[in-house]
Amino acid sequence: MALIIYLQRFPENKNHGYIYSVVWIGFFTIIESLFANKEMFVYDNGWNGWHNIWLNIVLFAVLTVHYRKPAMAMLISLPPAVIFYLLFPFPLDSLK
Repeated sequence: MALIIYLQRFPENKNHGYIYSVVWIGFFTIIESLFANKEMFVYDNGWNGWHNIWLNIVLFAVLTVHYRKPAMAMLISLPPAVIFYLLFPFPLDSLK
């Protein structure tokens, strides 16, 4: 629901769009930190709360591109996905 609100209210002005994205990235990072402090999140495989900042930056950047150009967003998201997997590997059989 939050991501729909993010996209619906995204500003047309490019500079305002950057500020808008930074605010949302900060908001999500703070919420995730609060949840982690309440032990509502469990981090594994070398991941910690500070890594959420990078994940949120990638998430909102790709989401913004996806809203306008879905195919390009899929291409853009592949390198970060591989990098995150290489840095923080998890067993793929756990996805079943």
